[in-house]
Amino acid sequence: MEIRRFLSNHPAVNNRVIVTGDELFHLITVNRAKTGDPIEVINGRGSLYSGTIRTIKGSEAVVDITREEKRDRPAVRITIAPSLIKKRTMNLLVEKLSEMGVDAIRPVIFTRTDEKYSPSLLTKWERIALQSLKVNKKLWPTEIYPPVSLRELLDISGEVKTKLLLHVDGETGPPAGMSHPVISIIGPPGDFLPEERELLVKNGFIQYNINDGILKTETAAISIAAILKGTMVTDK
Repeated sequence: MEIRRFLSNHPAVNNRVIVTGDELFHLITVNRAKTGDPIEVINGRGSLYSGTIRTIKGSEAVVDITREEKRDRPAVRITIAPSLIKKRTMNLLVEKLSEMGVDAIRPVIFTRTDEKYSPSLLTKWERIALQSLKVNKKLWPTEIYPPVSLRELLDISGEVKTKLLLHVDGETGPPAGMSHPVISIIGPPGDFLPEERELLVKNGFIQYNINDGILKTETAAISIAAILKGTMVTDK
């Protein structure tokens, strides 16, 4: 039987940790957990607590910890930098990239980006990334940043080893010598402006085509993430 995993932002005290809020609702109502059931609790900051449910009472479940695991945040190896897109589709993009374990998502605002940003969106994306830890069994969520301009992204990506620009006019097949860390930029639904593409190429971005037709921003982002999470990129 698969041991279910739940999030908790409460610290472990005396070999016990509590589950509250929405996670408690899922524990009781969705999973129909009961006293004595095995459970995993994570805090989204590298800690995993394995144990059994001691009590379920009121607004909390108390878990007796039998094993604790702690991992440092891994180095950023793969960053996906998509254009900011419509809210519902952006949420889906964040969900899928987070489930895949992409290290970082850095949305970009291009000239043809037609969606507005508000800080509440980042809060939503961070919640989605945390929930993904219950699926992919990792201990650190994908880092998600507020959108930046193209110029700001160029400053951020200056020291990245492999820089990819997804475009239908790019070369097919993986560029030679790809290595971590890698960043892949995906344009808006209306495409990059010619001067934006030119600026990216001047700053070391390699034009790369992963499909024989034009892909939506979210499809391209998920596709390149799958490619980069596979065997194509190796450490040097």
